[in-house]
Amino acid sequence: MNLPPEVEEFLKKKGIILLIRGLPGTGKTLLSLSIMKNFKDVAYITTEKVFRDIERNYSWINEEDLQRIFVLDRKYPYRESGRFQNIFYMLPESFRHVLNMVEEGKVNTIIIDSWHTILQEMRYKEIEEKERSEIYDPHRFFLNLIKLSDMGVNIIVAKEGIEEDDLSYVSDGVITLQREVENGRVERGISIDKLRGVEIKRPEYVFSLRDGMARTLISLPFKHPRNLKEFPKEEIKIGRGIPSRVFDDILRFKRGDTIFYDFDEFVPKEYHLTVIMSTLANFLKNGLKSMLLPPNDMDVNELKYQIYLFSLEKELSNLQVLYNEREMEEFIKYVEMRKGREVEDKIKGYLEISTNIPLVILGYDRLYSYLSSNEMMQLIDYMRNEIRKRSGMLIITGKSSDRAIKRFCAGLSDIYLKFNNVNGDTIMYGIKPWTHAYHLNLTTQKGYPKLVLEEIV
Repeated sequence: MNLPPEVEEFLKKKGIILLIRGLPGTGKTLLSLSIMKNFKDVAYITTEKVFRDIERNYSWINEEDLQRIFVLDRKYPYRESGRFQNIFYMLPESFRHVLNMVEEGKVNTIIIDSWHTILQEMRYKEIEEKERSEIYDPHRFFLNLIKLSDMGVNIIVAKEGIEEDDLSYVSDGVITLQREVENGRVERGISIDKLRGVEIKRPEYVFSLRDGMARTLISLPFKHPRNLKEFPKEEIKIGRGIPSRVFDDILRFKRGDTIFYDFDEFVPKEYHLTVIMSTLANFLKNGLKSMLLPPNDMDVNELKYQIYLFSLEKELSNLQVLYNEREMEEFIKYVEMRKGREVEDKIKGYLEISTNIPLVILGYDRLYSYLSSNEMMQLIDYMRNEIRKRSGMLIITGKSSDRAIKRFCAGLSDIYLKFNNVNGDTIMYGIKPWTHAYHLNLTTQKGYPKLVLEEIV
């Protein structure tokens, strides 16, 4: 599990109270359980009902983990405490047992899940056991937790609701879990409201509960591969879907498709370029003709670097790049982009010599600097029709804020994927066809750039 780095740093402190709050269904219990499972010095105290729910529904919590989960009103063995003295006997037996574990050095953090259910249980026990009512007094219990933190014990409390109250005021750290549904897509986030003594570099993170486990998702910055390796091809066969090498678990491209990648201007260029280069590299590795009119993210130096990253030096005979400046490389063809007809003629000539599934990648934001909106729309429409006739594939990509052109591209495309920057993370979702939202991460561990998608659920 990945916690926000600020929260991980905060949990290394001693004697802190961390409040995890959120509305029902935001993932408080799953996050609390994930912390308990991944930090072996954490004990978990909850009610009988929640404990049974954990046993039934969370298979990733094994028998060893269950040994660190305790039910509030069960009877547990305990011995006298020298460290906690009087406060020790002002708490239920479950807490006394856990505090003995703290004294033995087995535990330094206690998770309480959830605040309202625990307090309701305390009120019930207060009435039921009149002779020991002071142990179950909710107000006194609250004060005792503060005393425990003063004595060096870390307390994590999961609480339903997002209102400010006494618990949020006395807590040293407060994080809020959020869940929103937009157009049927679930979006989750962790908001860091307060962490005393820790610099909050990012106030919000993307959050997922895929497979019933809590994960904080972070889009990592690009790092050049330590050892560059050959980009592996996936065979493209007639009659089968065309692999994108990025989104193959979600959707499949077909011959004749027009794909529109709509990138937010703040998405890092490494993510943008890896999306298009992965497909381009696979076409070239399969020996198929490909044409690239680079988006604004890709100048000539960046193009050469991407060719190197994807080990395409031997495949350049099948690549033609249209560029608005004269270059020495044979595969880069100068084109006067102010003349839409010249761009059209270059593409038409390329398509006529392409006998097998031609690929055209159009960086429409570069054209936007030279052509009017109407000229661009005419060119894109022409390219889409010509590609479809030849059963090839057209990818339209770039970062442009022109809504009219975006709407036009979205309307004529067979596949429309949107990429947004959300508080520093890259999020992708399909509008046509509809898909869930996915968090994107970039890795080069295999020796070449590879995008990793994780569904946000």
